[in-house]
Order: sequence, then C-alpha cells, then structure tokens
Amino acid sequence: MEDKIIMSAKEVNRIRVLQKIMDRQVSQVDGARIMGISDRQVRRMIKKIRGNGIASIVHQSRGKPSPKKMDKELREKTLCLYEEKYPDFGPTFAHEKLRDHHGIQISRETLRQWLILDNLWQVRKRKKRDLHLWRERKAYEGEMIQIDGSHHRWLEDRLDQEICLMGYIDDATGTVFGRFYEYEGVFPALDSFEEFVKRNGIPESIYIDRHSTYKTTRKASVDEDLEGLESNTQFQQVMKSIGVKVIFARSPQAKGRVERLFETLQDRLVKEMRLEGVSSIQEANTFLENYLPTFNKKFSVTAKEKVKLYKKVSDEFDYKWTFSLRIKRTIGKDFTIQCFNRLFIVKNPYLALKGQKVLVKQALDGDLQFETKTKILSVKEITQKDLELVKKAQKALKKQLKKRSAFRKSKKSWMDKFYFGKRRVQLVK
Repeated sequence: MEDKIIMSAKEVNRIRVLQKIMDRQVSQVDGARIMGISDRQVRRMIKKIRGNGIASIVHQSRGKPSPKKMDKELREKTLCLYEEKYPDFGPTFAHEKLRDHHGIQISRETLRQWLILDNLWQVRKRKKRDLHLWRERKAYEGEMIQIDGSHHRWLEDRLDQEICLMGYIDDATGTVFGRFYEYEGVFPALDSFEEFVKRNGIPESIYIDRHSTYKTTRKASVDEDLEGLESNTQFQQVMKSIGVKVIFARSPQAKGRVERLFETLQDRLVKEMRLEGVSSIQEANTFLENYLPTFNKKFSVTAKEKVKLYKKVSDEFDYKWTFSLRIKRTIGKDFTIQCFNRLFIVKNPYLALKGQKVLVKQALDGDLQFETKTKILSVKEITQKDLELVKKAQKALKKQLKKRSAFRKSKKSWMDKFYFGKRRVQLVK
C-alpha cells in the first residue's frame, strides 16, 4: 500500500503546471509566471520531481511535531502557578510575574493562547470609542502636570473603605507621582502638591478638572470686587502665590493621560499591593516609594526637549506657610480675631490695629499664623471661660463708669443757680 501524500491546494496546482512543463506543453518562463515564482525555481522543482518523485516538493516538516513546541510539563506548571497566584491577572501582567518571579521563559502570546484554551481568560472585544482629537505631548518636562484624584477600593477587602489616590503625571514624559488619602479635598491636594514640589520643583502649569476643591462657583466678595479679583479656591490661591498657571479641563477626555493612568493602576497597582499584603494607607504610601520608580522606568518616555522647566526651590522656601489655607479677618474693637470657630486676642495691641484686615494662615498640621500688611501678630486663644471673665470685667467697668457719671451729675456747684442764655444771664429761682 502506497503512502498518502498530504498536499495543499497550492501544491496540487503547482504539480499540475509542472507536469505540463515536463510534457513540453508549457514553457518554463510561462509556467513560472502562472505559479508566481522564478523560472530558476521551476528548474529546481523539476529536478527534485525527477529525482525523488512528487513528494519531494512537499515541505519536509509537514506532519511532524514542531521543534518549538512547548513541553507539556512546562505548560502544566505555568497554568498551575497562574491559577494559584495570579487568577485575575491579564496575560501581559501575568507573563511579567511568571518571568520575573518564577523564571518561566515563554512569550506573552503563548501564555494568552494557553489561558484561552483552558477557559482561564476570555477574549475581549474592543469597545467602539467616540472620536476624540489627539493632542500632542508637551515638549518640555515640567511644562504641564495633569492632576486628578481616583476613589477606588485600592486595598480591596483588606480595608473596609474606598480611598483616594492623588495622581500626578508629567504630560511630556509620562512620569508618575502619587499618594493615598482618605478623600479628595483641599488638604490632600495641598499636601500631595507639597511632596511633589519637594521631589521635582515647581511646574509651569497644572491641568485639573472642575472639582469643587479646585474650581469654585462662588461669586466674588465685595472686597474682591473692589480689588478687581475673581473668587478663588484655597488651592487656586496657593498656586497663584507660587506662580503656577491653573488650566481647567472641560471633559474627562481632555485629561486623558491621567485617566488612562488610573485604568492601568487600578489593574496593576491593586494586584501588586495584594501580593505584598498592604492593608493601610500608611503602608500603601510606603509601597509607592519603591513601586513608582520601577513603574516610571518601564512606562515613561523621553521628552522632545532636554531642558526641564521645573523651577528650583531655594533652601529658604517656607513649605509650611506656603501650602496653607488662607482666610481674611478683621480685628475687632476689643482686639479679638474670630476664625475657624475659635477666638483669639492680640497680645500686644495698639490703637491702630482696630479694624485692620488680617490674613490668617492655617498650616496642614493645624498651626495658625496671623499676618497684617507689615508684621506677624502674636496672639493668644481665648477659651469660653476666658471670654466670660472678660465680659464680666467689661460689665463691672461699665457699672463703675455709670456711678462716676451719676456722682458728677448729682454734685452741686455755685454755678447751678445761673442760666446762660444767648443774650443775657439771669438768676434761676
């Protein structure tokens, strides 16, 4: 019984043309043109057929196992590790972990196909996205920083609450900075920006959304109107004081780099912290110290221009009072200042202080500083008991003044008998 020769339709068609060439029905040049090969190749194929038969032009590896075929033991080991340690990891992320931590050297696509065959990974269809014009990256590092906060179950069930990641990404390089907080607000925004400035310097501009922390809908006050100023949030006031331009985005797509960053981190960072057993905000921030440099080394790009636009901060720069809340208050007639539901009295008052405007700064650690246009005031907080004692003293003083005025009115004088009119003086009976 003759062995069967497995051939493709293309090879069968070639045999038919080659047979006609050998029977001198078709020339070698015309046959080569029909098959889409060179006439030199035609001559080699005819030589093979005459020497070893039709089977000689069939690929010699057909029907044989591939020499690159993976070992079954390696496949089973890989899938067992995936199910045990990385069950919800995507093929790309799982491939990195298997390579770095277990020394398994296979391609990402091989792992993906194995996972699909064992129903451990579902093929995802690409979503149809609305057309959005792509914006070119900024040319200089530090020219623009995109900032946003992401509330998410970053620590999964190890912490029974959502926490917020304040994320920063340089538009030119994609370099990332971040810190975790309980919420997104003015204190987390200022604290994270202070840490960012300590590491990099002051950027030229920032790109943020219209969250109430950054953009207010409040109308300008009377004082602001008189000075020709707009109403600013606490965050805007601080940015203005250090010369940072604030740009507000009108849609999430406009700040796409930081939005895509959160998509990546909500997948990768969550799983990395799970593997390390991170279970608190403090531990998460400590983890970021080591994680982000590696992340940036892997995913950041080189800026178009080499010059960095970050402004260097001097050693004398006052971080504490620069990154602080600011409110304006007026000194009362009794030299007291009321702010943050507390009452303070000036220690060394003088008459000119009455009615003066005071800028009250509250540092992130809760300390307060009172500034006039020319000096920093020394104040003392008055408790409710102190206030009651002051009021009692004031009442007692008023009573004394009333008694004195009454005594002066009751005292008789030799002038009491006289009445002073416009034209004459007459004796009053």
